[in-house]
Amino acid sequence: MLKEDSNEYIAEEVSVAGAFHLDGVNTPPFLSGRLLTLWNAKLKLQRLILLASGVALTLLIFVQVVTRYVFGISIFGIEELASFTAVIMYFFGATHGAWERGHISASLIELILPAGRARLSAELLTAVLTVFLSAWMSVWAWKYLAFVVKRGTVSLETDIPMYAIVFVIPFCLSLMTFYFCVELLMRAHALKNGDTTK
Repeated sequence: MLKEDSNEYIAEEVSVAGAFHLDGVNTPPFLSGRLLTLWNAKLKLQRLILLASGVALTLLIFVQVVTRYVFGISIFGIEELASFTAVIMYFFGATHGAWERGHISASLIELILPAGRARLSAELLTAVLTVFLSAWMSVWAWKYLAFVVKRGTVSLETDIPMYAIVFVIPFCLSLMTFYFCVELLMRAHALKNGDTTK
């Protein structure tokens, strides 16, 4: 869907079709112009990081399997690099899932409550709890990063400073919290207006 008088696609168009939650993505509907361009650029960067880390992880594991089982040697530090790459891929994947509302949910609200204010209220309560838990985990992750920086720890095999890897965890948790806050605001707005499509 194109925005009026623009060749720019709205962020909803890059959502995965048939995601678990069919009620949209966590993109504020009021975004337009430069803000929407910046929002979409952030999403594209997330996808680029996901793609690059996925390719790197596949290559690292492939090289390790070939060198170990074909040539009978093992490259020093490759398992550690693969682990670090996996952390990057998993956490950026989680942020993307939080944006598109494609994360796994154990909610039975859609089955128990009919569409209407009761369901909207339950979804709003769920969104409040999600924001609270995500923010709480983000705070602890930032504290852990500060601890790692203070200790000056490095990885055992490759001597990579651990803060370079650990940074991904609080950063991505904070981005997830941001997406969950956007969802909370959208659900609150939907409840206020009685809109069951959000």
